[in-house]
Amino acid sequence: MKRAGFRKAMIEINKVAEEKANGPKHVDEETEQQLKTTAAVTSFQEPSRPANNEENNMVLVYLPYGKVFGININHNKPESFENAAAEQSWINESRKEAKVQKEQMLSGQLDPKSLPGRIIVEPSPNETGRKEERKLMKDILKLENALTIERDFFDLCAKIRQCLPLRQAHVTKCLKNLGRLKKLELTKVMLLRHPESVDTLRKLQGYVGNLKKWKMPRSDKIKFEAQAKIIRQEATIIYARFPKLFDSAETKDFWQEYCKEVKIFKETTKKVNSSIRVALDERMYNNLIKAGQENTPAPAETQ
Repeated sequence: MKRAGFRKAMIEINKVAEEKANGPKHVDEETEQQLKTTAAVTSFQEPSRPANNEENNMVLVYLPYGKVFGININHNKPESFENAAAEQSWINESRKEAKVQKEQMLSGQLDPKSLPGRIIVEPSPNETGRKEERKLMKDILKLENALTIERDFFDLCAKIRQCLPLRQAHVTKCLKNLGRLKKLELTKVMLLRHPESVDTLRKLQGYVGNLKKWKMPRSDKIKFEAQAKIIRQEATIIYARFPKLFDSAETKDFWQEYCKEVKIFKETTKKVNSSIRVALDERMYNNLIKAGQENTPAPAETQ
C-alpha cells in the first residue's frame, strides 16, 4: 500500500507511539497543529489511481509498527463450485474468517507471517477496493487520535508533577494543565497503561502544598490556599470519572480495584508486541482476555 496519505498517518502514529514508549516529552503547539493538519489531509486525500469498483477481495489491517496487511479473501478458493450460491457461501465464510483474523492481528494474537498467501504484506493498490481503503483510513485516523489523547494525558500528568515540587509550587501552570487534562476523552485501557498518571490525580485530590516550610506573606498564603482548593476540586472532578470507565460506582475503593486491573492488564499483555500493546483499545483488550479464558484449562472435577 503506497498511498501518500497512509504513509503520512503511519509516520505520525509511530512518532506518538515512540514518545509514549520513551517517556514524557513536551509537545509544543506547532507539533500538535501538525498532527491535526496531517489527520485532515489524510482523511481527504484520494489514491492516485483509478478506482477499483469490484467487490473487496481484501480485508485491510494496519499494525502500529508501520505496515499495512491485506487478508486475501480468495486464498485457497476452490476452482469450481456446484452453483453460484455455493460459491457465495464460501466467500462469505472466508470473509467472516478474515474479520476474525484481523481482530487477532490487532490484539497481537496472530502473527501475519504465520499465514503466507492468506496475509499479504503491503498489498498493491490494484488488489484493494476503494471501500476497504476508506475503512482502513478510518482505522488509522482513529488510532492516531487515540494515541495523541493518551500521549497528552501522560505528558500533562508529568507536567503537573513538575509544577508542584516541595520547594515551590507553580499553581497557575498546574491549573492550566488540569484544565487541558479535563477536556481529554480517556478510556479504560489508556488508564491501565499509565498507573503513575492515575496515581498523580488520586493524590492531587488532597493537595495542600508545603506551607510549613514555605515562608509566605499572609496575602500570598491566602491566595495559595484558594488556588490549592481549586486544584483539589479539579483533580476530584477528573478522578471521579475513572470508576465509571471500569463500571464501578464507588470512587472511595476505586484505587484498590484499579491496581488489580493493572496487574491483570500487565499479565494479559506481557507477550504482546510492544507496538501493538500501546495501540490496544478496549475491544482488542477484551478479545485478549476472552482468548486467555478460552485457553485456560477447566479445573478438574472433584469426586
